[in-house]
Amino acid sequence: MLPIRLDVSRDTTRLSLGVGSEDTELTAEGVDRLIQHLAECRAQMSPVHPADPPDDPSRVHQSDNLLWRIKAAPDRAAIQFATQHPGLGWTAMWLSRAQVEDLVTSIEFELVKVPETR
Repeated sequence: MLPIRLDVSRDTTRLSLGVGSEDTELTAEGVDRLIQHLAECRAQMSPVHPADPPDDPSRVHQSDNLLWRIKAAPDRAAIQFATQHPGLGWTAMWLSRAQVEDLVTSIEFELVKVPETR
């Protein structure tokens, strides 16, 4: 496998991407498009991602200060649930009423294991 080099510019507006002996520069928008395209390609590959998140925290995209949005999507008979990761951007999914109810139940079930803070 060819070595991959990534360097963010001093002004943080560009990414220098090197693969083997080839180099190119990408803007933040270009990086977003590359990430989206890579994710689309990965979704077509085997092995598929497991149904449960890995126990190894280094293998999970994590962030603090979660930004999220919930919006009704009546045309889909669903709720749009979107979250933002600082490196991956916004991810949105449509949840049916049954999925939302299951999610609420799951959160309530796990919440009893978390101590209350003041």
